[in-house]
Amino acid sequence: MGETWVRKCLAGSDRRAVGFIGIALVAFVVLWLVSEWLGSRWVFVLSPLCLEFAVPGLRHFLTRRSLRRLLETYPRHAVPVHFVPGRARVGWQTYLETEGSDRTFLRLSELPERVRENIRRGGQVWMAGPDPRGRAAVLTRGAPFLTLGRVVIR
Repeated sequence: MGETWVRKCLAGSDRRAVGFIGIALVAFVVLWLVSEWLGSRWVFVLSPLCLEFAVPGLRHFLTRRSLRRLLETYPRHAVPVHFVPGRARVGWQTYLETEGSDRTFLRLSELPERVRENIRRGGQVWMAGPDPRGRAAVLTRGAPFLTLGRVVIR
């Protein structure tokens, strides 16, 4: 897993985060226009939906420095994984079980379907870490994707 691939994954994550924030801004502008058109401020009751659109992008930018630190500090290594039965998708979170582990899961947030399919087919992810707090930078091969995961014991 070379530096070029890591940069490509990080750039893709940045673009995706900006896209989420852009969608949230567009939704807020639409709410504002509808409130002006109706002459009612009650439309802004829906503004938490705009925030919900922005959360993945904001989370990425808040954890970006941790991701870069993990990638610089720890070597990247391939880890065979499979989805945890019954916990493949719990809300926005995905649980992966590392091969040979006993109840140690890798929890990832906001995993797109194309990346899920890539992990199902390949059966592995690349990981840098975990650090003492259980955080790990997780990359996929084939579909450029980089996220901050957490090693949890269930």
